[in-house]
Amino acid sequence: MPNVIEIVKLTAKNNCKQCGFPTCMAFAVSVSAGNCAISLCPYIKIPQAVSVVSPVDSDSLLLRELKARARAADIASLAEGLGANLVVYQGRPALRFCYLGSDITLSADFIGYETGLELDPRDQILLYNYLFFAGSGPLSGNWIGLESLPNSISKVSTLRRYAEGRIASFFAGKKEQLKAACLSINAMPFPDCHADLCMVVPVLPKVPMLLYFWDEDRDEGFESRVKIVFDARVMDFLDIESIVFAAERMVEKLEEIYL
Repeated sequence: MPNVIEIVKLTAKNNCKQCGFPTCMAFAVSVSAGNCAISLCPYIKIPQAVSVVSPVDSDSLLLRELKARARAADIASLAEGLGANLVVYQGRPALRFCYLGSDITLSADFIGYETGLELDPRDQILLYNYLFFAGSGPLSGNWIGLESLPNSISKVSTLRRYAEGRIASFFAGKKEQLKAACLSINAMPFPDCHADLCMVVPVLPKVPMLLYFWDEDRDEGFESRVKIVFDARVMDFLDIESIVFAAERMVEKLEEIYL
């Protein structure tokens, strides 16, 4: 896996968006994950050697970079826009908000539970991305599929395979169990439902996901099916990579609750 930090260093570091990503960091993360070509950056003209490190090392390097950025950020000014409460953690401003049904504290040096247990590094990277997008304002209330978002072509199949297809298979014939799992992470039933089950899951305060679930019908030969849609303003709060990852983590959480 390419080193994210070294990829960022190869760019102009000006967040020009010409590569299709909102920031150079988001572009570097995508290249590192093998989801796009490094040549998308117009400032990288000549192929250059990029060191290879393990995923764990890459996550650690990226986390150090993100924490350094967080120390320079005005966290207090971002609380309201992100739907978080401003608190003090170890003498520093921090945010407290709900992530997949659990209260989380985010500071420049820590993202975790009130018990002091840190989140998985992948979750920390997601939540720092949420912080740095610095989104604000109300959500649109309009729901759209991932395919309607820019630069999403390569991610639609990822969402279908690792989130929609996975939850459809796991909860086939278990509609009530899926509903109970959703309710346990503060989801709410969606009133205008044209499926067997529709739940709005607040993955993050400003990143809800609407889950449509059509259960299997063995007599008719129909397999279960799932569609996950997003508020039309979701990319004001996360990049496309993070959106898909957040959906995958939602599915993993629902499976964990059921088990």
